[in-house]
Amino acid sequence: GLVGGRAEAGAPARGPHRLPGRRQGPDPQGSSGRRACGCGGRIRPGGWDQGSHSGASVVTGRLAEFVEAHGRALVLIAVSFAIAGLIFTFRLPVAIFPQTDFPRIVILVDNGIAPVDMQMIKVTRPIEEAIRMVPGITNVRSTTSRGSTEISVFFRWDVDILHALHLVQGRIAQIMPNLPPESRFYINRLTFSVFPMLGFSITSPKRGPAELWELAYYNLVPRLYRLPGVAEVRIVGGRQPEYHVLVDPERINAYRLPLTKVVDAIRNSNLIAAAGMVQENYHLYLTTVTGLIRERQQLEDLVVDVAGGTPVYLKNLARVVPGERPVYNIVTANGRPAVLVNVLQQPDGNALQIADAVNRELRAIRSTLPPDIELATFYDQSILVRDSIHGVRDAIIIGLLLSVGVLVGFLKNWRTTVVAALVIPIAVLTAVVFMKLFKMSFNLMTLGGLAASIGVVIDDAIVMVENIVVHLSLGQSPRQAAGSAITELTPALIGSTLTPIVVFVPLVFLGGITAVFFRALALTLVTALLASLFLAIFFTPVLARWFMPRRTTVAETDMERAEQAGEGRILRWLTARYEDALHWVLAHTGVILLAVVGILAVSLWMYSRLGSGFLPEMDEGAFVLDYIMPAGTSLEETDRVLRHIEQFLRETPEVESYSRRTGARLALAIAEPNTGDFLVKLKRGRRRSLEEVTDELRAKINQAEPVIEVEFPHILEDLIGDLAWSPKPIEIKIFHDDERVYKAVARRIEQWLPKVRGVVDIVNQTIVIGPAVNFRVDLQKAQRAG
Repeated sequence: GLVGGRAEAGAPARGPHRLPGRRQGPDPQGSSGRRACGCGGRIRPGGWDQGSHSGASVVTGRLAEFVEAHGRALVLIAVSFAIAGLIFTFRLPVAIFPQTDFPRIVILVDNGIAPVDMQMIKVTRPIEEAIRMVPGITNVRSTTSRGSTEISVFFRWDVDILHALHLVQGRIAQIMPNLPPESRFYINRLTFSVFPMLGFSITSPKRGPAELWELAYYNLVPRLYRLPGVAEVRIVGGRQPEYHVLVDPERINAYRLPLTKVVDAIRNSNLIAAAGMVQENYHLYLTTVTGLIRERQQLEDLVVDVAGGTPVYLKNLARVVPGERPVYNIVTANGRPAVLVNVLQQPDGNALQIADAVNRELRAIRSTLPPDIELATFYDQSILVRDSIHGVRDAIIIGLLLSVGVLVGFLKNWRTTVVAALVIPIAVLTAVVFMKLFKMSFNLMTLGGLAASIGVVIDDAIVMVENIVVHLSLGQSPRQAAGSAITELTPALIGSTLTPIVVFVPLVFLGGITAVFFRALALTLVTALLASLFLAIFFTPVLARWFMPRRTTVAETDMERAEQAGEGRILRWLTARYEDALHWVLAHTGVILLAVVGILAVSLWMYSRLGSGFLPEMDEGAFVLDYIMPAGTSLEETDRVLRHIEQFLRETPEVESYSRRTGARLALAIAEPNTGDFLVKLKRGRRRSLEEVTDELRAKINQAEPVIEVEFPHILEDLIGDLAWSPKPIEIKIFHDDERVYKAVARRIEQWLPKVRGVVDIVNQTIVIGPAVNFRVDLQKAQRAG
């Protein structure tokens, strides 16, 4: 065949064959015949007479009559699907991966600086016990640190995660009165959209972190929230401005006032409340009591107490100085303190349109900022999405052009080429219509399915067109030739189309993250194949009847000549060579069987040597650098080591920009001051690959700063690993009741793993809480002191 399996008319039957209910003239060919497998080879009409027609022949004959009677309507249906697909092409969401609701809910709790044991007793354990009643839970994991708790709730894949999210929120709301009042909760279901699709940094050589934070919070973020498709804009880094009240112990003791008196005075004054409604002068007024403190002078003139009829002001007891909210993290960009702004998209949003809108808004914002403010994009997922989609789009176009080129080169007939080639775009656009109905998006998997279908969807059309050409060569009219082709080929075409469909159907029923990806590919490919089958039976014969002229020369009586009538010179030469090779193969079956067994053995050996992974190796143009310092390392010491690593990044010519988080993470998780990550963006058109750059950086860091542990995960792999709770390709878990035992075993395994070939990064996930200073109160002395 030209592209795949092929069916052709064969030797003529002895008597003429007439389609039921149709007037026909003499038919020198006779179109009844024996059916062959639709998986390849030729289908040649055999020697059936009219009395031997089976029930299938009657059905296909009626199908041919239906196509002839409703040809215009069938063409209209096909064209309508193509137009609808063309419209939906510009309306479908665009993303890097299929939209997925992972069966996992993450609960983050911020409880200030509470000790880890109190955090476990008062926060972590009550929440775990409360949410256990939610149906569908398979596992609950938690990580508790000083003042922070991260709880991951895992569900079955068949659970409605939105409903489960509401149940989890309801259970936590019921126990809120029993939890610390200062604790703050963040409850999120995990999708690909919980991670930023675009991030930019705000830096200035003249302004401090507080000014940069105010600029981002009050000026930039509100403008980005107005853009369609933007779900959330997160600010990382910077410092919120505030006033610090520094109480003088001698002064407050002189007035014999407790420190709580100062705290209560500030808290009770800095508020706004509604006092009720007042009707006056034919109007209804809302009355409010406002005591909000806006300036430093207002805070200094605050009355704390009255002593002997004289008010005691706050300025008599303390100094008020401008300050910043204490946050135990450090955020930089390109070596300077920065505020990072991460933009998250809606789950059903179009990544390309959202990124374009955000970039346009950033260009407009730059024109209004002071000259010393610099905005720099450190991550833009739309670049990878656009490059991937353009690559698949180019593959589809190249596949289409190659298919058309093969048809032109072998058939030497532009009419035949047009009739067969029209199936490709119409089948692809029809698949787009079903993608819209199934609420799918353009992503790597769906576009891959469309690209893979290009060479397959044209198969059925080629078989049908070639069979019609054979019947025209035998003297039939275009209408008769189309009907004969439908009658002969429909069962074989159905069988040959169902064969690849059956191969992909099991992918739809896979479980876990694998099903998320391959279900999208399978559905897209199956719909394109079904569309090609429909077009081959109901669309291609109608076009052939309209565009292929009746043969004006003498009709062929020899079947072999009739078959070659629609073939070009190249195809005839290849057919002759194939026949010669086939004769030799049939005469040397033993040699062929030995060769097949050898090829199978070599293939199995190569398969055992191949590597494995969930995603193929790709150069994403960016990478993540995760790091961890020894437990208890101060923020200043961690920052010193990381500034040395930043120097390595600035010295690397392939690095375009980077951002650094210390005491914070790009992922949706808690972080200690000794942990964090870099997000590094590489230049386009660089000489070295991503792997070469990371290998060099790994070697430099390990040599210069051996105390820090680093790893270089790919962004997409890191993203999927965080979502599916598989942050590493291989996880080794150790359980024991004695803490000292499992920690010792973990260290031994960590020392042994580098001996395994292929192991590059090893991270010991044993979390050690840093040192603490505990002040134990002597109750008797405290009571004597009052």
